[in-house]
Amino acid sequence: MKCYPAIGDDHGMETLPDLNFEVDYIRIPTVEEAKQFFGPISPEERAWRGKMYFNEMLQTPRSKLGLGEHDRAEAYIFGDGIFPERDKAAHQSHFPVSVKVIAINELFLSPFQVMDLTALAEEFPWDIGDSEIYLHLTIQRLILGCQSKLIVNGNVLILYCAEAVANDLNGGQAIIELGSSDAVQERSFFRPRPVSNVPAHGEDGSNGAALEGEATPLGLRIREGCDSYKGQDGGAGSKGTVGNKGRNGAMLFLSDLRFGKLTGFEKQSILLKAGAGAGFPGTDGCDGGNGGNGGRGTDGMATTFGLVRGYPGGRGGRGGDGGNGGRGGNGGQCCDVFVSVPPQHSIVFQSETSPAPGGIGGKGGKGGLGGTAGRYGKFQGDGEDLLAAKGENGSNGIAGAAGKTREAPKVHIYERYLIKNNP
Repeated sequence: MKCYPAIGDDHGMETLPDLNFEVDYIRIPTVEEAKQFFGPISPEERAWRGKMYFNEMLQTPRSKLGLGEHDRAEAYIFGDGIFPERDKAAHQSHFPVSVKVIAINELFLSPFQVMDLTALAEEFPWDIGDSEIYLHLTIQRLILGCQSKLIVNGNVLILYCAEAVANDLNGGQAIIELGSSDAVQERSFFRPRPVSNVPAHGEDGSNGAALEGEATPLGLRIREGCDSYKGQDGGAGSKGTVGNKGRNGAMLFLSDLRFGKLTGFEKQSILLKAGAGAGFPGTDGCDGGNGGNGGRGTDGMATTFGLVRGYPGGRGGRGGDGGNGGRGGNGGQCCDVFVSVPPQHSIVFQSETSPAPGGIGGKGGKGGLGGTAGRYGKFQGDGEDLLAAKGENGSNGIAGAAGKTREAPKVHIYERYLIKNNP
């Protein structure tokens, strides 16, 4: 079996005897060495890839973002892009790239058998941080049964398959599934801040103070008109916290599948499935706090100088508005899929790609209830039990908007010596 040498100084070796795999973990320190290692790709195919994908992609708005550095490097490594001279400083943070290299003499997948070869960060002998994981997979002979499935999620995949063989498909399909992985990309996701679900209620207004007076030969004379005799208004409830934006979906990285021979396959007998991850839902907004209750007014009093009427109660506090729901996360970004096959063999493949839907927005929080009105003190009016105004209820929060749905990836099939786009 073939064992790939490490590029650079740091590498680790693992052997999986049960599956008869040879596995090597390497670091590639520069973009130039990455182009050399992930080749060879003929000049004709590189030019075709540029025409089909890279040239247009490098003119999109995302080229002005950090993702543009990633795109320009991939256009150079896997297409006919020029060396990204302006990104040299950025390469210091992106390189070295971590690669899991698997070499297999023969991989036999029986009908309905599923083989997941996804490379995970914890496998590497070093901490790869939030960097992309590259999977370099060489299979000398791949035997595929009906409804067997080969899966790689969340990796940049380079597959060299010297020969793929159909094993009694009988009109059925074998499946190669390329997707994203929340587990692989978890560390690079946005970390939402904690949201408190405990609304703060407004403080209750204080009751009116006791009547004050002075003794006279004719009896107690009450000092009237003091604001302290009135019940105080209740405080407003707090506004509910706004929900968090949902995480964006995981990205579908570039996949490069190269087949030397395809033996025994009929039209559309290999199903290529590809798609990025859906955006996550936004979190719900929190409820607003209830308004505080109004304080009770001081009671009136009958004195020798006349009737002292009761004082008004305080107004109930307004309920706090509910927090708006968080926006749903956007669907994951995606790169396209490249497949290289012998002449007149593009018909072997059927493509099934899916857009990455945006996450739903979080629900708005409920508005807090207005505080109850404080009662008037006794002897008010005709003796009726009158109330001050009740506090208004807070408004309900608005549901968050759904995240953006990203387009499905495209599958480009290159027939060596005959350039043909996927039908």
